[in-house]
Amino acid sequence: MKQQQKLLAGVYLDTQKAIIIRPAPDYEKGDYIIQDTFEADIHARTGDQDSKNHARQTDLLKYFKSVAALLLVYDELYIFGPANIQEQFQNHLKADAQFNNKQITIDSSEQLSDHKMVNKVRDFFEVKNLPA
Repeated sequence: MKQQQKLLAGVYLDTQKAIIIRPAPDYEKGDYIIQDTFEADIHARTGDQDSKNHARQTDLLKYFKSVAALLLVYDELYIFGPANIQEQFQNHLKADAQFNNKQITIDSSEQLSDHKMVNKVRDFFEVKNLPA
């Protein structure tokens, strides 16, 4: 019986957008493609600092929930992006029982072109899955 292959996805995440990258349907060729792009809906706010912070955290939580919903089908995730947004997102996923059995790796990265993002994800999964 053939072993079912894990579903892999890379996610570039910053405060403006999330880009989901996965193996192409004809993966035997080793190609990866951009599956989805999700734009964040985080607004500039007026008011005192506490109100702005609370509103920003609420917007960020909605953003994380929307991106997480797109990732439920994947078994293994490679999440990368600038600053510490990927750490915050990883913590969000760890708090969600639906992600308990998924392997999640995070990495920091500057902003990259789409081509470089795809290459980064492909390289991560290819190196990770090399025979020991």
